[in-house]
Amino acid sequence: MIKRRHLLLSGIAGLAGLLALRFGLANDPDAIIVVLRKRLNYLKLDDTGLHAFARDLASKHEIASYRLRLIDALGPLYTKVDFSDNNRVGSAVRHGEEHIVTLFLLSSDFFTNGANVTRTVHYLGYYDPLHACANPFARQIAS
Repeated sequence: MIKRRHLLLSGIAGLAGLLALRFGLANDPDAIIVVLRKRLNYLKLDDTGLHAFARDLASKHEIASYRLRLIDALGPLYTKVDFSDNNRVGSAVRHGEEHIVTLFLLSSDFFTNGANVTRTVHYLGYYDPLHACANPFARQIAS
């Protein structure tokens, strides 16, 4: 009985150590890319633009770093879990995902190209709602 308990405890400690190591090595841009690839898997995304957006968003510190690092640390497990349940965790994760996806789509040429899902989505520059030209929905008034 004691041997089983020691084996179980050492397994749990090893798993916790592995998770702590992955958390320590995780970074924000990689987590942002994981979220975008999970939520926008139906779009063709420009890889260079994806990395540039992830760096830009991470440098703004709009999303807590520990949350992004946890997503990156969980890695493949995060991509397999569906957070559609109406509980506190699922709601918080979906809110963060939707924030990232919305910022990316507004920062890209997705809407200027008519939301065409067959075209590759390119990152144009970080979306700033206070900059009038950055609004993809703004149309020039014909005089």
